[in-house]
Amino acid sequence: MNNFKEFYQSIVYRLFKKQPKGAGWTEFAPLRIMPEYIVDMEKKKVTGLVKHKGKVYLKVIVDVPNQKVSSKGNIRRIHKQTRPFRKHHYIGLIKDEAPYLIEQTDSQN
Repeated sequence: MNNFKEFYQSIVYRLFKKQPKGAGWTEFAPLRIMPEYIVDMEKKKVTGLVKHKGKVYLKVIVDVPNQKVSSKGNIRRIHKQTRPFRKHHYIGLIKDEAPYLIEQTDSQN
């Protein structure tokens, strides 16, 4: 039964270029410019800086208890180095890492 379903979906895709609802593409790419993190334990804030050659292009501040994110700057000038990642990818990366960094720093002290 499962083989028939896969066969049917492949025929439908080949004929009509229609993908099943659960199908999609995943793109893997190396992160060439890693953000630098600054953790403020008093205010429980994490600041992520995207730097290239010593210059800060994007600054993301994550307030972990209030779940607020603010960003300043853009990465347009370094888009060749950050391709295929865009500004929202870096903001999401820093936002997802912030609670872990707060917890890790708290456990070390």
